Amino acid sequence: MNLLARLLQAHKQKKNQVAKRAYEFNAEVGFWGVKSIEMTSEGEAGVYDVVHNEDGNRDIPYLPKDSKNSIVCIGGSHSWGGGVNQTERYSDVLRELTGEQIVNMGHCSLGLDQVCVALMQKSAKYNPKIIVIEQHPWAIVRLLNNYVNGYLKPVFSLDKTGKLCFQKVPNYAKYTSVRNLIGRYYAYRKELNEFRSGIELASDYDPLTDPVFFQWKGNHYDYINTLAEKVIAVIRDHCRKNNIKLLFSLGVIHQQFYNSPPSLLVDYNLPRRRLIQTLDKLNVAWVDMTAPMLSEHTAEDPVIFNDGHINVKGHRIFGEVVSATLEDKGWI
Repeated sequence: MNLLARLLQAHKQKKNQVAKRAYEFNAEVGFWGVKSIEMTSEGEAGVYDVVHNEDGNRDIPYLPKDSKNSIVCIGGSHSWGGGVNQTERYSDVLRELTGEQIVNMGHCSLGLDQVCVALMQKSAKYNPKIIVIEQHPWAIVRLLNNYVNGYLKPVFSLDKTGKLCFQKVPNYAKYTSVRNLIGRYYAYRKELNEFRSGIELASDYDPLTDPVFFQWKGNHYDYINTLAEKVIAVIRDHCRKNNIKLLFSLGVIHQQFYNSPPSLLVDYNLPRRRLIQTLDKLNVAWVDMTAPMLSEHTAEDPVIFNDGHINVKGHRIFGEVVSATLEDKGWI
């Protein structure tokens, strides 16, 4: 197992520890932050604070009178802020630079499917005028991970005609033993489908040669990308219906910081290009963090932690780019 794989394994163990303490069953999204908690966690930079407000978000207290025309930021652990303090994330930088009302709805391991459900079910109370979806392109594969950190997720799928189908989180998913049993079935089914495509992820996983980056494995991920297009279209239509501006902020895949691809057939930009093609096709605005993040990254002064999560410097850059993009578009 190479160094990067060991770092990711250690991070996964820490993430699971955070998930057990900071998250609980949620009937809409599958899991959500425990409300009104204060705790600490340990990351590469040391101990950092974790405070969830009354909505279960890692954010300042929600004040309805101050949240008219807010900017909602949502995504996975990068938005939640793994490894950094409560006031150091890109959403906090955005609040500082713009003076706007910012709401951070990011949560660890949140997939695009859960982002869609959360925006439609939970964001209205914040009266958003802008929604920023932080999406690291590799995370598109989470659409097929129906069991995450011990919780069942809402499920989007495509029927034989290509129609988008949706299955809510079942009521019995609130029981841990039932979740674990069904989760094992989901994991088996996913591994079987991957095996049929010649993909082996269950053992000796090497993040530098993840099949999602392989040109010749692309057909296996066609379904995921088609499904992503349908889900993004739902988000886009929801925003249009409610007069909300929508921006996808595309993070940098952490493999790009470490090594060049081991083969010309491995392309770390492949998931990014496919996602950008989808966003362009749907006429959804996006901003790519690759150039600003990579240009500011050095071994002596990195923008990410070893596990790939954005550090304080990275969050500052991320927030500055999002802020400049919103201003350039005339949205703020």
